[in-house]
Amino acid sequence: MSAVLRPVAVVLLVIGLTGCSTVAQPGLKSEPPAGTAVLAGEPGADLGNGRPAVTFDGLMVRRRVVVAIRPRESADLVSLRGQLDQAAHRLGLSLADISPTVLDADVLEELGPQLVVTLPEGGTVDDAGRLIDLTPSFGGAFPDAVQFQIGPVLVHDLRFAVRTADPRTLREAIEREGILADALGTYSSTTGTEELRIDYTGPLLSDDLIQSIRAGIAGPARSEPGDVSVSPRSTEGDGVQMESEPPPGSAPPLTPHGHTGG
Repeated sequence: MSAVLRPVAVVLLVIGLTGCSTVAQPGLKSEPPAGTAVLAGEPGADLGNGRPAVTFDGLMVRRRVVVAIRPRESADLVSLRGQLDQAAHRLGLSLADISPTVLDADVLEELGPQLVVTLPEGGTVDDAGRLIDLTPSFGGAFPDAVQFQIGPVLVHDLRFAVRTADPRTLREAIEREGILADALGTYSSTTGTEELRIDYTGPLLSDDLIQSIRAGIAGPARSEPGDVSVSPRSTEGDGVQMESEPPPGSAPPLTPHGHTGG
């Protein structure tokens, strides 16, 4: 006896973040400029509570395309993530995991994603669509992904740097105390000649949180928070001026599109 399989509809929505983005000039920033106007959901709010108050912008803020996925309860997330990587490799792309809090609060509440990946700089919504088409778990009669959304989001792309006589020891102290893991989640660090560099790409951080991170790095470095510089990870490409961005949720509603496997 053979089972009758019915296709499961997968809803594809596009996350809209409209508004002007301005090409920013390279530069290093240690303090936010006084009196800078910002757009924020709640003043001083951090991840998941609306857009935070951000003046560390320009090349330090980038627009990235993400794929946010709510899988079936029985789905194997490790297998699904591996399939996404294989599909990305076929497209010449590299994917990175990113916190779901990179999404606007209303999208986060509606979708409830368990897996969010970001495309590299320059990745497009069309690239994300091709990625989905090449991933087996999004097709067939019973796809592992019940619902997904693709679209652009804003991320911080930052480098913290501090001078120190022993950068390796400082890195170990920071890792041991969990100073940055609690505040940033995922980050990477490199050591140079009497310098420790900490790179972060993820959800936007408020100015208050960035200052707290600088203080957290300065403590074990026996420095002052102002000695910890904050700059773009890269001076290539286009940055985003936050004062030109519309508030979250101000874009016109978008029409859902059905996507049926099988």
